Amino acid sequence: MARLLKIYDGVIHGLAVLAALTLALMVVGIVTDVVLRNMGRAPVQATSALIEYGLLFATMAGAPWLVRENGHVAIRALIGLLPDRVGAAVDRAMLVFSIAILALLSWRAGVVAFEAVERGAVDIRSIALPAWILPVMLCAGFALMGTEFLRLLLRGERFDASRASH
Repeated sequence: MARLLKIYDGVIHGLAVLAALTLALMVVGIVTDVVLRNMGRAPVQATSALIEYGLLFATMAGAPWLVRENGHVAIRALIGLLPDRVGAAVDRAMLVFSIAILALLSWRAGVVAFEAVERGAVDIRSIALPAWILPVMLCAGFALMGTEFLRLLLRGERFDASRASH
């Protein structure tokens, strides 16, 4: 089990690195596109479509790591006013709620991806890509975020903004 957790941790960190690299490549793509346009040359036709795909990939790949690092959004003003036991119960309820919503979103994205594969659907923008790519990114990202929230719940941890990575 320890080996499986180590592999999983590597996947989460690897996806975070890929998200950062994707953002860097998107910057390069946008700058290249602007430079080519200003030089009177034709820009790369697929740039905008690939940037759109990159935005979703970077978001879904980096989000599980953000949950792990307490970088997710949490409004603590009300919780801070509650007695510790009540605040802890609200924290646990919100973790359960988050896990349930993420599981539902992941399942639905998986269904949409499966239907796109069955139909052989294609997403035609400036380039044609299989339509299942976007929902697969959503399915995986939501599932991994839900898994990270589940780990917080099982460890009995509470969100602590002071531990968040900045």
